[in-house]
Amino acid sequence: MNPGEVHVWLVPVRPRAGWLAMLDEEERQRAAKLASTPAGDTFVTSRATQRLVGSHYLGIPPADIVTDRTCNHCDTGARHGRPRFRDAGIDYSVSHTEHWVIMAVTGSGLVGVDIEDLRAAPDPDGLARACLTSEERRHFDALPLAERAPWLVSAWTRKEAAMKLTGLGLRAPPKRLDVSGSVVATAVPRWPAAAVHLHDIHAPSGHLAALATTVPLREVRSATLDDLEILSARNRHSVCL
Repeated sequence: MNPGEVHVWLVPVRPRAGWLAMLDEEERQRAAKLASTPAGDTFVTSRATQRLVGSHYLGIPPADIVTDRTCNHCDTGARHGRPRFRDAGIDYSVSHTEHWVIMAVTGSGLVGVDIEDLRAAPDPDGLARACLTSEERRHFDALPLAERAPWLVSAWTRKEAAMKLTGLGLRAPPKRLDVSGSVVATAVPRWPAAAVHLHDIHAPSGHLAALATTVPLREVRSATLDDLEILSARNRHSVCL
């Protein structure tokens, strides 16, 4: 993977026979608690996608993929941090809506990705008060009413991608992240010293998606479920898609 190159994998959420078998015991227990629910389908799709895509880059079977979720910002070592493949030279980020899982992979620097349903802002004014900087709020207030919700979802998607990249989550208050430009403007403690670059990327109809990277983006390569089917057919584990 070339410097500044990001691969974006997009997978629809639905039940798939065989994907549960790729998960480890802890993941299967969690999936069992969510069985036959939309949240369960999303969880299994997300974790299996991470394993299949990780298998492609690391050259090992999906079931052997080890993902470290230790939080680097907690003294307790809690496992709610940004995911990363153990002992791997690549970085990745994952996000989902009710209908889609999106995963971004890079071989240089850090990456964050977010996807949102355009219906994610039923109360635009309330969300604007909660997440926009003062300058962003002035821009929001100046927009025609019909344009406010889509613009707000776009801004939120960019903020989420940046927060995912850092692993800080809401420790980086959205109201202190200005995402109106191509680089995040903020003075949040423990924010990366390197610039965090922002990029809007293609998303399915009714959705918006964004990338955040610490290396200037030069190329985005898109991959789909068809590509995952090809990958799964090449490995020795029988995975029914």
